[in-house]
Amino acid sequence: MQNEVYELLPPAIFTEIKGMVASLSTDNAIEEIRLRVGRPVELVGPDVFLPSVVTRSDLDYVLSGVTQSSMYAVEDELRNGYITIKGGHRIGIAGRVVKENRGMIKTLRDISSVNIRVAMAHQGGAQILLPWMLSPLQKVLSTLIIGPPCSGKTTLLRDLARQLGDGTFMSMLKPQHVAVVDERSEIAAVYDGVPAFAIGKATDVLDNCDKALGMIVMLRAMAPDVIITDEIGSAGDVVAILEMARSGVTFIGTLHANSIDDLKARTTLSPLFQDKTIERFIFIERLHRQTVIRKVYDRHLRLILPG
Repeated sequence: MQNEVYELLPPAIFTEIKGMVASLSTDNAIEEIRLRVGRPVELVGPDVFLPSVVTRSDLDYVLSGVTQSSMYAVEDELRNGYITIKGGHRIGIAGRVVKENRGMIKTLRDISSVNIRVAMAHQGGAQILLPWMLSPLQKVLSTLIIGPPCSGKTTLLRDLARQLGDGTFMSMLKPQHVAVVDERSEIAAVYDGVPAFAIGKATDVLDNCDKALGMIVMLRAMAPDVIITDEIGSAGDVVAILEMARSGVTFIGTLHANSIDDLKARTTLSPLFQDKTIERFIFIERLHRQTVIRKVYDRHLRLILPG
């Protein structure tokens, strides 16, 4: 597990987890560390609870490291319920919501739970997707990767960027000019301008930028073949994707949903269906700690896997 995560943990909890990690197989790598005040530490991946009971001071220790001792500095991120740290690790936070006058979330107080989601590189993981994403002429098709939370969508995006940017998919493609719009610094995990993950030799990253704006910026600034971003859904995202399609640029993104009916019910996505902008809808799930393809639909929303 990465040092950025270890450095957040109180010494006693760190020692206990480190002892357990030494006995784990790679199949049981830690995916999440869940800390709840007054309850034992939970490790997702090995799926175990440790003897340690989390105290208020333990949580304060973690939060001090996550926020660098300034909750105010991360207030914008707290509105979304999580903070992304160096290495692309997402720190989910729950507690008492403080609202603004308009009823919008301003920040969180009295933090009671922290979920440290460990970012991992799974090189080669995107191999399961690429055969469905190539046309007979070896063009990369605009694709939405769809699944529930924690199904591996971001990990797949990261490896897609690497394989497309390196041109390493069975030597069938030359390196593509890939632009990654990394709004939450999770795909490339850029730190001081350098990606923490391998994302391809022909890949450029726009970090910490709104997706809708970032896609247009990269379209105009970097002349990419492919633009990749995570978790689309807003009307602005859809407008940017349509603009990319008109420019002949391939779009690859992710979305939270469980079925094609879920997608159809999201009115903000209707223009993508009407214009048939997305050429592949790939539904994934997590099964026995592996990300697998469940269903694939074409641009006409016809089921092509399983046939």
